[in-house]
Amino acid sequence: MDKILVVGGAGFLGFNLLDYVQQHVLDGAPEMVVLSQEIPESSIHFPDVLFVEGDYSDENTLTHLFETHRFTHVFHFASSIIPALSTQNIQRDVETNLLPTIGLMEVMKKFACTNLLYLSSGGAVYGNELPTHKKESQACQPISSYGIIKLAVEHYIRLYANLYQIDYLILRLSNPFGLHHRSTTQGVINIAIRKALRGESLVVWGDGSQAKDYLFAEDISRAIMDLFKARVCNQTLNIGSGKTMSLLEIIALVKTKVPHFQVEFMEAMPTDVQQVSLDITALRKHIPFELTPIAEAFEKTFAYEQAVLASED
Repeated sequence: MDKILVVGGAGFLGFNLLDYVQQHVLDGAPEMVVLSQEIPESSIHFPDVLFVEGDYSDENTLTHLFETHRFTHVFHFASSIIPALSTQNIQRDVETNLLPTIGLMEVMKKFACTNLLYLSSGGAVYGNELPTHKKESQACQPISSYGIIKLAVEHYIRLYANLYQIDYLILRLSNPFGLHHRSTTQGVINIAIRKALRGESLVVWGDGSQAKDYLFAEDISRAIMDLFKARVCNQTLNIGSGKTMSLLEIIALVKTKVPHFQVEFMEAMPTDVQQVSLDITALRKHIPFELTPIAEAFEKTFAYEQAVLASED
């Protein structure tokens, strides 16, 4: 049986993956252990998953887990810094994201765990260079510490693959939205809906014309498990919608539900990528990747945020 350590698996994308596996992977589901700094109460909804509270930068914690479970795979979902703020503390970004990942691979090497899936960022590693529709072969010119660290981690993963025969799968994600979202600083679609429902205004950095690739988180989970089932490895793949949506379009979509939603425009940040969409041709050569229609995905996300708000009353 496959045994997977999901690092950072109690976050937004981690919970979406666990939810997808619980609902859709009925035969031959892998044994999953989640390592996370915080374990939300909602983890009780995943009785078949072992949750361990701890930091993946702690070698002793990792060593104990690997000794106990003898993992066959690691899914690396952890990221401890916000993209827009990463450049404000570059040293901390290196210390909390790059170095712990190298330490993780050292422990993997020690215990002969030779399969690593890493969630990188298609929205950050490519930067603002043309063309704006990004293929994996395009040169990466990140403009934030977050993007630089993500790209550096990719390079170190390939180095360990060459030196120590660790099979890898690097997934460059677009901007996810959907269920299980909890962040107050990252994920503009969820945050916009939440603020609209609470009667709060949304701060937009720039004029709202910046257009990015957005993807329903359930689609990401389905792609991950389809790639895992197909045993795709030693690839770097974009996962996105292949299309852009501007902030102004997102705001207009939210206003169809909450007409009096207010927006405050501020001066643009120099580290914010202005336009990016991800070419998913390579992904579709490996799996039959189908997208949830944006209208359906938005309705599900809106209903989720409504339910969260109602539960707080």
